[in-house]
Amino acid sequence: MSELILKDYSAGYSPGGAAVSGVSMKIAGGSVTAVIGPNGSGKSTLLKGIMSFPGVYGSGSVTLDSMDIHRMNRNERAGKIAYLPQFPPIPAGLTAVETVLLGRFPHRSAWSGDSPEDVKIALDALEMVGATHLANKFTDEISGGENRLVNLAAVLSQRTEVILLDEPGASLDYGHAAQLWKLLSDLAAGGMIILATTHRIEMSGNAFDRVLLLSEGKSVAFGEPEDVFLSGDLLSSVYKTPMEVRRSSPEGSWIVFPGEAD
Repeated sequence: MSELILKDYSAGYSPGGAAVSGVSMKIAGGSVTAVIGPNGSGKSTLLKGIMSFPGVYGSGSVTLDSMDIHRMNRNERAGKIAYLPQFPPIPAGLTAVETVLLGRFPHRSAWSGDSPEDVKIALDALEMVGATHLANKFTDEISGGENRLVNLAAVLSQRTEVILLDEPGASLDYGHAAQLWKLLSDLAAGGMIILATTHRIEMSGNAFDRVLLLSEGKSVAFGEPEDVFLSGDLLSSVYKTPMEVRRSSPEGSWIVFPGEAD
């Protein structure tokens, strides 16, 4: 299985300026990792740095199966890592299935059209996210939550080893969000590496194998949800508000309560 490794990785928007720094973690194939933390803690910047976004400066190392991600050209990287931003653009004049087909670009030669296989993969991806009924609807005529599902399908159609997701549950109602995390868990069970930022702490504890907790651009904790959530004290100090975390049962859902101030 694949393995994504970050060693003392930092990223920011100016040379020498880091919005997130000193992140080290090893993520094995077949697992889902949540990145949590308050607004401004560096979650989105971390993903953009891994993807070598223009205007994002990084230091340290990021390797996938011992290959330096930042030495790959754009097409090589797109063939191995897919990325869903928090606010993806909504292309006007395209149907949902046409939007999903954009995810097939790393697998096509220049100027080639969509093959029957590409179309099948796109339709399968829409089915996976429960959005088959949107296939022939224009993306500028559907809701924000529906567009979120379409963009997720585009990422899945890319057929990569690694998927990076920035707040994938944004704009989704609770039911669709729960289905999303279940889908991500199922994809990881097939050997993929999933790295996703989220504010849904209770869901990250149920759907994710590892949790990276960031605060003010620093890595505070990285490990199994039980270790990070074991005491509400750590979360209370990071989020600067009293919090209490419990499980509904030994294998049940995580529940986050407001704690009592000292």
